[in-house]
Formats: sequence, C-alpha cells, structure tokens
Amino acid sequence: MIRCYLPAEHWEGETAELDDAESKHLSRVMRVTAGTRIHILDGAGQRGEAEVLVAHKKHTVIRIVSHERVPFRPPRRLLAQALVREQQMDWLIQKAVELGVHDIWPLQTDHAVVRVRPGEEDKKVRRWQAIALAACKQSGNPWLPTIAPVRKLTAVLAEIQREPGEACFGALQENAQPLPDYFGRLRAEKCPGVTMVIGPEGDFSATEVAALLAAGVQPVTFGPTVFRVETAAIFILSALQYAWMK
Repeated sequence: MIRCYLPAEHWEGETAELDDAESKHLSRVMRVTAGTRIHILDGAGQRGEAEVLVAHKKHTVIRIVSHERVPFRPPRRLLAQALVREQQMDWLIQKAVELGVHDIWPLQTDHAVVRVRPGEEDKKVRRWQAIALAACKQSGNPWLPTIAPVRKLTAVLAEIQREPGEACFGALQENAQPLPDYFGRLRAEKCPGVTMVIGPEGDFSATEVAALLAAGVQPVTFGPTVFRVETAAIFILSALQYAWMK
C-alpha cells in the first residue's frame, strides 16, 4: 500500500490535507483517485490508514480512518558517520533508516576525502533528510531520524559523552572488544542508548583515536576483514537490531 507523510500537527481532525510534495506524488506518479486507501505516518511514532477524498496535484484531502502509536523500541540508536561520496552516503542513510537509526551525525574526519563546500551545508542536510523521509515511507518505519549538520569529530565528542547510554567506534586496534561481547553486555544492562561512530576509508587519525579513547568511547572490532565505510555502518546497525530483536 502507498505510504505518505502527514506531520503530527495535522492528525487531530477527521480530515487532513497533504502537502504539495505528497499531493503531487499521489496524483502525478501514483495516479490515485478518490476512494483509494493509503497508509500515513508522522515520523514521530504514529502511523495509520486513510482514504483519499480529493485527489489534487497540490491539495489532496484525506480522511483518517485509523491510527496508532508505535511504542519506542530501545535502545536509542545514534550513528556518527564519517562522510563518504554522495552516492554511498545516500545509500547509507537510506539503509540506516530501514534499520531503525534515530539520529545521524555526519562527521568531517582527518582522513576523509569528501569535503562539504562552504555554503552547501544546509543543502546537504535537506537532501539527506528527504532521503531519510523517503526511506521511512518505503519501509514503514514511523520514526524519522534527525540528521545533524556536518561537524568535525573532535567538535562532537562532548555531545557524545552527554548522550544517554554507551558509545563505541569501529576500530582496527588489537585491544578492540568483539562486537557481540559488547552488545551482549549492553543488552544485559538494559542500556538506553548506543552511539556508534564509524570512520572514513583511511580510518581515524591517531589524534582522533586518542580523542575518542579519552572521551570514553569503546573501540570494537567487526571481525578479521576490513569493511568499506558504508558496509561497516550497516553491519553495526544490523548487529544491534539482531542483538535486541527479542
């Protein structure tokens, strides 16, 4: 069934009007007509079913038939992700949303090749947020993550320390803890949140590793092979999903 985004403030009445983007998609792409049933979500844990009353390219009107609030499933998942090339970053954000990430913090790291040009920061965030919303609608995930502006890793470490729960980073060091052991402990302790920090293709610099360790971020290993950045991000999110599945 077709899924559409309806902001939380528009759910109070029996009928609601979809915004221009959703209306255009329904009328021009999906070619819906009056009477069509659709699914709706608000990105804040609420989802439901609605009937199209008026199909219009700018002002589609719907009647909310039913709705429910989806319980928040801990732990809260924050992905602090080193920048990768545009196509890989788009794909990474899409898959991270499907895997239930709650926040994404794009990072500018010392060894990252990708740089965001000055003046394009807001444009990038808007693009990534649109991709995240599309992924919510495709997957049915009612929780739309917040995507932060691009910042340097060293600039966000204090915020990572203030986040509830624990934090870890993908590491190549010999003393890194195996990921199954780490997640097993956190689940046993009912950890409320996990911040996962993923570095660039060239790994974190020695300065960044020292800063992560000084901030109390736990190095974890993903096994004997070295993953690409986007693979590492999806691997750790999948492992977390699996560890807390029951």
